[in-house]
Amino acid sequence: MPDKAVTVRLTGPLLLSGALALAVAGCDRPQSSRPAPTPPSPVVAAPPEPAADGILDRAAILTAINTAASDAAVGRAAPVAADALAGRRFRMRIAFGCPGPAPAGETIATGVPGWSRSADGKTVRLSFTPADWTGGDPSGPPVEGFESVGGVWISHPWIRTADCPVAATPATGTSTIAASPTVGLALLRADGASRLGRDDSRAFTHTVRGKGDAPTPDPVAGYRLVLEGRLTPWADGRVIRCVVTRAESRPVCVAGVIIDHLAYEDGATGETLGEWRPG
Repeated sequence: MPDKAVTVRLTGPLLLSGALALAVAGCDRPQSSRPAPTPPSPVVAAPPEPAADGILDRAAILTAINTAASDAAVGRAAPVAADALAGRRFRMRIAFGCPGPAPAGETIATGVPGWSRSADGKTVRLSFTPADWTGGDPSGPPVEGFESVGGVWISHPWIRTADCPVAATPATGTSTIAASPTVGLALLRADGASRLGRDDSRAFTHTVRGKGDAPTPDPVAGYRLVLEGRLTPWADGRVIRCVVTRAESRPVCVAGVIIDHLAYEDGATGETLGEWRPG
């Protein structure tokens, strides 16, 4: 006789134990190996938008420098070929003297503009002497092909406009030590190039006089140093060089420029007080 088919019906407890066994077996299966994530590719930032006259202003330059600083901080090398900034015209305004004049008898440091009052209080002297970066600037070694390299630090680089910062009451326990500058421009002068109407060993100075015998009043909104020219790449093709000094600090970044116009402005009215051009 043919064997009878045997039907096995699992009752509740047996059915549950079988399901648990299948679940455990599924957990024991090896997981498929996933490839390690690849590091991010360098991000080519869009060139900053120029002002209405086609010239890159303070906000555009600082945006580009912030991008370069971010790349340097995470070890991401910016592309060197066809730097979108190379050869672009720029106009950088730097507010200075907002809290008041330099203390009497104190020399204004190189690389930053400042102002001082005469002993009789009747005149104000604006002054800017570029720092000597010919032997190398804070972002790297000296550059070949240039007779001199002057340095200027951009004050308050977190402010996109050239306005003075508002006065604030220091918080309790905060340090009164000034922060080290981290953003600058390297003023490159090619061999044999024309100077801005002065010898490189002298400062750019301008005297503001009051009306008649009246003392020159303090500026309402400080003064501005205005630099105009073209952004110029370094030897490696980049316009902006950055160096990381500490992981906890912002990288120091310097943009190469060739200037053809330097001026002082009144911070409140925008009036040009003195200027220099090649010649």
